[in-house]
Order: sequence, then structure tokens, then C-alpha cells
Amino acid sequence: PGLADVARIDVREVARIDSMSMTSAVWKDLGRAVAEADADPEIDGIVVTHGTDTMEETAYFLQLTNRCKKPVVLVGAMLPSTGLSADGPRNLYQAVITAAEPKTAEQGVVVAMDNVVIGARDVYKSNTTQPETFQAMNFGKVGWIFNDKVTYEAVGLRAQLPAPFDVTKLDSLPKVGIVYNHAGVEKYQAEALVKAGYKGIVSAGVGNGNIHKDVWPVLEQAAKDGIVVVRASRVPTGSATKDAEVDDQKMHWVAAQSLNPQKARVLLQLSLTKTGDWKEVQKYFDKY
Repeated sequence: PGLADVARIDVREVARIDSMSMTSAVWKDLGRAVAEADADPEIDGIVVTHGTDTMEETAYFLQLTNRCKKPVVLVGAMLPSTGLSADGPRNLYQAVITAAEPKTAEQGVVVAMDNVVIGARDVYKSNTTQPETFQAMNFGKVGWIFNDKVTYEAVGLRAQLPAPFDVTKLDSLPKVGIVYNHAGVEKYQAEALVKAGYKGIVSAGVGNGNIHKDVWPVLEQAAKDGIVVVRASRVPTGSATKDAEVDDQKMHWVAAQSLNPQKARVLLQLSLTKTGDWKEVQKYFDKY
């Protein structure tokens, strides 16, 4: 109720899947649909309804591959439509309000839910069940939704950069996996990715992107063999800083810095469509 007072809604279904089962093929289809909508003079803004499990990854993928002139807003729901106080209708309404605001385009791709607007690079799912799950863990929210209006208090500098990657002519994206570090971890998950022919590996390290002693030699050899290795951290805030506790220059590893492991994987996949040189990949991580 009320959507008709904000905008005329046209609907296109790109896929019908649980977002836990998201694939790069669906990302490509979604990116194409967003680009077509952006080019349509009859359309002023774009809303993507999406499951919350992988929404942060999809949002970042779209920002890296589509720099639209029109607002692009992702939205989902944490509570079922049959449940008490379902949040879906309100979130959808707020997403349409956000997409109808021309200034949203300056923010790049955003997630608008639960009265807030968060940029694609910084948005992070922080809670498994609560409606206010999406947070900007490092750099803060960019806007607020109140009284049927979105107000922006900040603009992400990276969000205003041109999209660096074009995947429209690619059949698939390079295979990149994540190795999760923890107390007592063994080398086998890292070895499995190498044996499977993965072109890139993201280490979800402990602390400042630190890597377990049993995983380290596998990733060291992987880098020597031409696999691009990225150090990220499983810690939700902060940065896997470059050449700090780990000498990345010496190891030929890439520091993810403030990107979490799942977003580092997205950027590494896309970077590998351009180059397999770890130094060049580091430049993408420094910039985007």
C-alpha cells in the first residue's frame, strides 16, 4: 500500500532462487537486467529484491560492474510475510522511495532497509535473524529514511568511481575460493582449492589477516605457482593491513584491507578477468 503514490512499478523477474544459492551466472543476468533498465528512458530508478544471505556480495558485484546513471537499490526482508510485524512491505516501500530520489545515484549501489541506506562496499549482514541486520561496519551509513523521505549525510568516494569491470562478454568468472582460518585448522581445504584448479584463493584469516602455520606453506606455494592469494580477516571490523604483520611484498600476497572475505572474493574474481599479476590485483584492492 502506498507504492502507487511514489512511483509506477514495472516488474522483471531475473531469477527465482534462495540467495544462499546465488551463482555468478545469476549475477551476470542481473547485471544485464540492471544495465538495460538504466538505459531505458522510461525508468528513473531500479530496485532489486534479493534474499539477505548474499545480498552484500551481489550489491558489491553490481557496483563493480555497473556504474548506472540512475539509482540502484537492493532490498530484502528478515521476517516472513506470514509472520507478526513482517518487515518486507515496509522495506520495499522504503527501497522505492530511495530509488525515486535522484541523489541516490551519487551513492553507487546501495542497500535500503530498516530505515537506513548503506553503500554496497560497506554493507555487512551482522545478525542472523534481527531486522536491523545490515550495518556499515567500518565507515558508517550514508543515509536515513524517515517520513517517506531519504536524507543523505555522506557520500562514499569509491562509489563515485567508474565501474572497472565489464563482464557482459564473459561466459564465466574465474574460480575463487575462501579458506577459513581457525584454531587447529589443517592444510587440506587450501590444498583442495589448489588441486581443483582455482585461479584465486582468499584467506579468511584471524586477527589482522593472519594465516595458520599449516595453511601458510600451501598458500606460499600457490602464489609461486601463479595463483593469486588475498589475505582478508574473519574479524568483522578493521582492516587486513598491507605489509604490517605479514610481509605481503615478500610473499606476493594481496591485502584485502577493509573488505571482508566474501567481498574480497568478488573483487578477486573480477580482477582476475583483467590480470593474474598480484601487484596489479593489489591496485584494484587499493582503489575499489
